[in-house]
Amino acid sequence: MVQRLKEFFHIHKAEIGLAILILYVFLLGLGTLGELFNIEWILDLPIFRPMGKYQ
Repeated sequence: MVQRLKEFFHIHKAEIGLAILILYVFLLGLGTLGELFNIEWILDLPIFRPMGKYQ
């Protein structure tokens, strides 16, 4: 089981890295748009919410 998992990640290493990079750039752009244009629904997403807000 562990060997198959290691083999999977070894084979698809580039695709996984590219997917993570694309997700990072998308979230970075979304957060930038939310801050620049003060779009509240973007800023209220849990990933962009400051610590302690809405607790």
